[in-house]
Amino acid sequence: MSLNRDEISRHKRVVVRQEGDHVHEEHVVVDSNLENRQIVYKLTQLIWLLFGILEALIGFRIILKLIAANPGSWFTVFVYQLTDIFLWPFQNIIANPSFQGFVLEISSFIAMLVYALVAWALVRLSWLLLYHRASSRVTTYDRDEI
Repeated sequence: MSLNRDEISRHKRVVVRQEGDHVHEEHVVVDSNLENRQIVYKLTQLIWLLFGILEALIGFRIILKLIAANPGSWFTVFVYQLTDIFLWPFQNIIANPSFQGFVLEISSFIAMLVYALVAWALVRLSWLLLYHRASSRVTTYDRDEI
């Protein structure tokens, strides 16, 4: 037997109040989707974390190039090699001004902007495709017993 997502996430509550001959019934159906919301929230946090790390690495690269860091240092080599992969699409967009070894990588700033927009778009898309808002329906019945 297969259950669809709507059946799993719906909860029904019935409240009955009786005052003398008058009976008041309230049926509340809530579509909570709490588990689905938590999955989408974790996914968006993962997207922001990964793109945040990428942005930080590109930021380190910009600073290292700007202060003319020693290209033989293991940290500098690590940052340059790791970020080269992500900066490849932006290499020849614009000339990067330099003066006596100090380089201002404008293409890296462009890459940071583009990757921030990509991260934002992925987060919005994941909420759009995977999350369904909770909804509720209340039905009331009033009757007098004779």
